[in-house]
Order: sequence, then C-alpha cells, then structure tokens
Amino acid sequence: MPHPETTSPSQHWDPGQYRARTGFVTAGGLPVVDLLDPRPGERILDLGAGTGELTQAIAARGADVVGIDASEAMVNAARAAYPTLTFAVADAQALTYDAEFDAVFSNAALHWMPRAEAVARGIHRALRPAGRLALEMGGHGNTKAVLAAVDRAARELNVAEIPRPFAPWYFPRLGEYASLLESVGFSVRFATLFDRPSPMPDRAGEPGISAWLSTFAAPWLAPIPNATRARLLARIADLARPALLRDGVWHIDYVRLRVEAVKTS
Repeated sequence: MPHPETTSPSQHWDPGQYRARTGFVTAGGLPVVDLLDPRPGERILDLGAGTGELTQAIAARGADVVGIDASEAMVNAARAAYPTLTFAVADAQALTYDAEFDAVFSNAALHWMPRAEAVARGIHRALRPAGRLALEMGGHGNTKAVLAAVDRAARELNVAEIPRPFAPWYFPRLGEYASLLESVGFSVRFATLFDRPSPMPDRAGEPGISAWLSTFAAPWLAPIPNATRARLLARIADLARPALLRDGVWHIDYVRLRVEAVKTS
C-alpha cells in the first residue's frame, strides 16, 4: 500500500529543466491518450498535467479538458504554453469535483501521491455515471536498479539526508491497484504491467542517471552539501552503470502500470 505521507516530496519543479530532460514522459503518455479515446464535446480531467503537452493532445481530439497539477510552477508553464486551455493548481489527493467529468486521464503522476485511496475516491466522485478512467503510473519494480544504487551509495557515504531504504514513491502491484479501484466503485476493463526502459542521455558532462535524479529526486538531493552530493551522484553512477548503461546511453529501468476502468457504482 502507499508509503507514508512523510515520504511525499515537495511539489517544487523547474518546468524548463523538466521539458528539456523528459520528452520520454510525453511520448510514453500518448498511448494512454489513445486508451482514453477522448471524444468531441466530452469534459475530461487531466490529473497531474505537468507542463500541459498531453492536456493539449487531449484537447486536439475535441474534448473540453481541465488540467490540474500540485506544482504552481508547472501550471504557470502550461498556461503560458497553451493559453486557450484551462489549468489549475490542485492536490489530486483532495479533489473537490462532483460528477463533473466524462473521463479522467493521468500519466506519470499517481506514483507521486501516497494517499492512493483518497485519489481513487476523488476520481470516482469527479466522474459522471459510467465515466472512464485511463491512467499510467510507475508500477511494482519501477526504477529498482536506481533505488538500489541510491540506497547503497547513501549508506556507504553515510548521507543522512537520504532516507533508507530509499523508496519514496508509490509503485503498486497490478493486482493491488486493480483491487483498490474495484473497492471504490470502478470496474477495471484493462490492466497491464510492463517494462519500458527509458533513455536519459548525458547532458553537459552530467551522466544521464545524475540528470534523472536531479530532475525527479531533487527534494532529497537539495539539502545535501554540494561536495557530498557530487560524491553521492558519482557513486550512484558507478553502482548503476552495469545495469543501466547500454551502448553509451543510460536507460532508466521503468516499469509502467497502465489501467482502463469505468465507474460502475
């Protein structure tokens, strides 16, 4: 079940850095838009919209879409990039919508939300009868090699700022998450757990794994003194290299959980 709330990271993001480094997130989410199959005139909620690229992809199919994100910086960037769309700062763990949407979409966001049952109930409440849910998130085993390297490097270097074991995200098993959705009133129509190694190229001399950690684990790295952080990242790269570096390119060991469900009660 979800990790305790105390492990939930601060929603502080650098939208420019995010866009520059994580094009694979948008590319990986496009099949989830296809799974959602947005239709003209439908009202759709994009939960964890980030910088808005997939919100725009949904709107391009003719739907009336609202994108929400917990990060004000990301919402501001989305508004600037797509001024004709609607974006709002909101915590998806405390949704206030009531039967307002025909469908809910989410990509690469739900694993940041430790109160998974509250999220599922909020989505259910936000949907109209027979409303659809299409989502993708990190699943069980996601970034296993990365997490193991961080944990070992922090232990070896005695980096107190890194919690141990380092397991800050919610990566559920397929059956676990399907059961959660069923328990709050959804019928799960499709669910799959699959490997999707994602390339993270080196940037300006920074190894790809360090760039990934600087983007996605920034809340835990930021409090560490610069010299210690540099040693930590170098040691993580040494430990993870055999598993994650292929043909000179780092591939983060993503495992994704993709689900389609319908509100039935």
